[in-house]
Amino acid sequence: MFESFSSVDSSRTTPTEWLLARIAGREQAAAIMGDLEELSATRSKSWFWTTYARTLITLGWRTPVAFLIAMVSMRFIFRTLILLLMIHRTSRLSDASLSDMLSTHARIVLYNCLINAARFLVFALPFVVVRFGLRNRLTQLTCALLLIAVPVYTLRPLVMDLSGILIVVAVVAALLTPLWRKPLIVLAATCTTAMAAIVTYFFVLVGVFHQNIITVSESKRIYEAIGFALAAIVCVTMHHLLLQQPPASDRTIA
Repeated sequence: MFESFSSVDSSRTTPTEWLLARIAGREQAAAIMGDLEELSATRSKSWFWTTYARTLITLGWRTPVAFLIAMVSMRFIFRTLILLLMIHRTSRLSDASLSDMLSTHARIVLYNCLINAARFLVFALPFVVVRFGLRNRLTQLTCALLLIAVPVYTLRPLVMDLSGILIVVAVVAALLTPLWRKPLIVLAATCTTAMAAIVTYFFVLVGVFHQNIITVSESKRIYEAIGFALAAIVCVTMHHLLLQQPPASDRTIA
């Protein structure tokens, strides 16, 4: 009924096999499709599609659930912890001069990068915790970087400078360590995707279509969700390519 990965021409796959492979991996998808084909020979087509759909849900529920939890957690964190840090910042910096807070253009750019990095890490951490678990190296790296980055929301120059230095040290150390290099690449791709999607949205609407920034901000949540959804897809894909254990051999399931 359906051509499997174990067929002679392994480059030909049906959409059902392709979709299942995106969730379960090539070898496991081949095994599942083989079992479904064998059992469907004595059953109806409706049984096949019902079982196939149930298999997709069983194997693929973690990604959409992780995304929803990450979005909700991000809103909660920004309305509680981040808000408290910013209130604390306002009271502490009220007497500081503008030249003290914004001494150089380079420092402003650095602070903006740190704040944006912390923002995307706030989304990434709950997502990878639910999707991959606490013992996953990507989760552990994300947690460590978030703990270092969150203090930037105090907007106190000394704290932000220290946070920036520690982030640079952590990133360089991860790049130099084979055990953490691939998780860092996955995390960087995830955060970069979200940032690029949101920045592109603002550039197109404000720079190209000349829409008012206030009007753009009203629909910001929708396009942020789209950007984070793309980031989640990139995260799962990169994790599958770089961090999941490859099969022991290229043997096929007969």
